[in-house]
Amino acid sequence: MKFSTIGAVALWVLLLGTGAGYGSGCELNQSPCEAYANADAVFSGKVLRITPEIIRDIRTRDVDYDQIAYVWIDRIYKGYEGKKIVLHQSGRNNAPKFLLGSSYLFYANRDVRRQWWVKPCGRTRMSPYVQDDLRYLKSLTKSSPRTRIAGEILRYESDAENPAETTERMPGIQVSIKGIGKEYETVTDTNGIYEVLDVPPGKYSIQPKMPAGLRLWAVLHYSPLDPKTFQLLDIELQPKSCSGLTILLTSSSKAQKQ
Repeated sequence: MKFSTIGAVALWVLLLGTGAGYGSGCELNQSPCEAYANADAVFSGKVLRITPEIIRDIRTRDVDYDQIAYVWIDRIYKGYEGKKIVLHQSGRNNAPKFLLGSSYLFYANRDVRRQWWVKPCGRTRMSPYVQDDLRYLKSLTKSSPRTRIAGEILRYESDAENPAETTERMPGIQVSIKGIGKEYETVTDTNGIYEVLDVPPGKYSIQPKMPAGLRLWAVLHYSPLDPKTFQLLDIELQPKSCSGLTILLTSSSKAQKQ
């Protein structure tokens, strides 16, 4: 089965649940530890007010207009003090826009004018899509100086019988993580997330145990989108870093057999 770069970007935006479009040139797949390191502040919160008062059509490019978002902060993970913050999302900088009344996990930075904003192509997402990030952030004092291999396993369905693309998190999936002389076994949690910490740097293969009736459909790496990697379960873990895969399973007979 051919899996195009355009299809991968569309799928990744679907999985991210950003609430507004990111440009197709984005690398939307930073790891949580990369996003945390690159942000000046990380916090969860709800958008209480936006200017203009409504977001434009979801198909409108972020470059087409500016937005100011007023956010009430629920929890801070890095770099900010206070319960409110104003985000200046510039159309000139192709900054993403936010939906009124929606909650997000924000990875924010200060610009040259010391104003806060969320850069394009990051991991800022709506709250229902941030389980992997929260697992990392909530154990940050333990996990930040440690190596980490983690990711999500999802069931993805889209065919003639199910034209609406759907994703379902897959708990209880056994996962083997194998390297040279090393092997780790883990099981996905209730959010479909697998994780191992304190793994020696090196090359690894991540192998989920396929449930009956499902097969591998696609793989999304924490790296630039590359069609050559959409079926590749191998990763390389650098010292003091994170790596992993988002693994998509499907029941579709059109999926490439492994």
